[in-house]
Amino acid sequence: MKCPRCKTGELVEMQENYHYRECGLDNVTLVGLTLRKCPDCGNLMPLIPSIEGLHDSLARAIISKDGALSPAEIVFLRKSLGWSGTDFARNMHCDRAQISKWEHGTVAMSKPYDLLLREMVVSGKKITDYHRTDLNWKKEVQSHPFRFQLQKKVWKEAA
Repeated sequence: MKCPRCKTGELVEMQENYHYRECGLDNVTLVGLTLRKCPDCGNLMPLIPSIEGLHDSLARAIISKDGALSPAEIVFLRKSLGWSGTDFARNMHCDRAQISKWEHGTVAMSKPYDLLLREMVVSGKKITDYHRTDLNWKKEVQSHPFRFQLQKKVWKEAA
C-alpha cells in the first residue's frame, strides 16, 4: 500500500507501543499496536481496532484513578458521554462558563462535581472500585500514565 501523504513510499506494517495523543490526553500508550509507517516520509498510521471500546476502557480507567480529574480528563469524559459543553453544563447543574473554567484549568473542579461526573460516566451506577473518602485531593494535578493493550478483541489496561 502506498503512503497517502507522499504517494511514493510503500507502507511497512509493524507492532510497537503507540503514544495515543489523538484522544486528547498526553498520557495514554497503546501497547503492541499495529502501525503502518512510510520509510520515505515517516508518516505513521496506527490501526486501532474497536476504538469505541478503547475509549470506554479509558473512561473507566480515568474515573477509577485516585485524585482530582485534570482539565484534559474532564474534556475526554465529557466527549465520551457525547455531550456538548451546553449539555454538560445542564447535566452538571451549572453554567457553561463554569464548564469552560474546568476544561481550561483556570478553576479546579470541586469534589462533589468530580464525583457527579464519575457517576455519570458509569450511567448512574454507583462506583464501587475506588474509595471516595480516600481520594488524594491535591491542588496540583499530576498525569497518571495509562497503557492499554488489545486482549481478545477487548481493550484492557496493560500491566
